[in-house]
Amino acid sequence: MTQFSLDFDHKMPVSAQLGMEQANANADEKWKHIWDGCVLAVAKRQEYLTSDDVLAEFERLHHPPTTHNLAAIGPAMQRARQMKVVKATDQVKRSERPEKHGNRQNVWLSLYWRAQ
Repeated sequence: MTQFSLDFDHKMPVSAQLGMEQANANADEKWKHIWDGCVLAVAKRQEYLTSDDVLAEFERLHHPPTTHNLAAIGPAMQRARQMKVVKATDQVKRSERPEKHGNRQNVWLSLYWRAQ
């Protein structure tokens, strides 16, 4: 079991951090592994990425695993940051996916992208 710690310096309310951590704790393990692979795949293709980019990659899979709550995406992107696949930027972008109703999402810098 991993130790969860609150990020009081972050812009996200504590209640949102707690909800994301609960979603992560309950997320399907296979979903987490496959999601991590999709983050890496997108990070190899794009210099900058968002969770929407990764979700599009995930949805292209044949029979992708499911998890009960997509709030686990936030902690999964933080996991990618901890594994040094991506780096946080100070940029945010509104989601273009209709079901996300323009939710704010972080823009991440890929640490695996290389200019061709």
